[in-house]
Amino acid sequence: MTPSSQPTQAIPYAPSAPPSSQPTQAIPTPQPAPLYDYSRPAGQAAVQQQPADSIRFISEVVEGYTFTAKLERFFGVALPLAALNVLVLGWKPEWAAWANFLFFFLIGAWLPVSHLVDKLDTDVELFRDLGIVLLLNFLCCNPLFAFVFYGLGILIVWAITRADINWSLLGVMTIYVLLRILFDLVLMLVDYADPADWLTVGIAFFGSLPLLAMFLGWFIGGMFRSDYA
Repeated sequence: MTPSSQPTQAIPYAPSAPPSSQPTQAIPTPQPAPLYDYSRPAGQAAVQQQPADSIRFISEVVEGYTFTAKLERFFGVALPLAALNVLVLGWKPEWAAWANFLFFFLIGAWLPVSHLVDKLDTDVELFRDLGIVLLLNFLCCNPLFAFVFYGLGILIVWAITRADINWSLLGVMTIYVLLRILFDLVLMLVDYADPADWLTVGIAFFGSLPLLAMFLGWFIGGMFRSDYA
């Protein structure tokens, strides 16, 4: 049997569908958080909220203590010591000389540490003024008279020469006179001191010991003071 002379019909080719023009969306892979934020400019530290006490301490370190902060630091120690000394004087008035000596030494040492007054520097003029105040207190036997005489003398010298006034010494003398008035009032209330002693001008060595102790404490306290500003 002869093969068929008709050609075999080819199966029509169906063209494949053209590729889609839409890109295939890839499933995002979670990335770990970076250890450092590189979007932040170099050298810019993260600002964290700090407590009010820390901010105040940093401000005091950079700019120095304000006058209100100095008063708070001073009275925070001076008032408890003064109350303790008042109790001692009311209970044992015969211990007045040594109790006042110890108290004013501690107060003098705390004055520069509290930054209420400057250090007792090795200034010739300052030591000269200290000697004048001690001599006046020794001759007058009255801290109020010595303070008034020294203050008037400083004002006269300032009016003539326009020299600088040592405000630290005046501040120390003001604190000393006020505290001495308080303690002498306690001694008067327990009938151990006579009010006429404040009007008596005379030489007395023991009456100058508290002031000497305060100056000595002022010098020693300045050695342990830390200057922040």
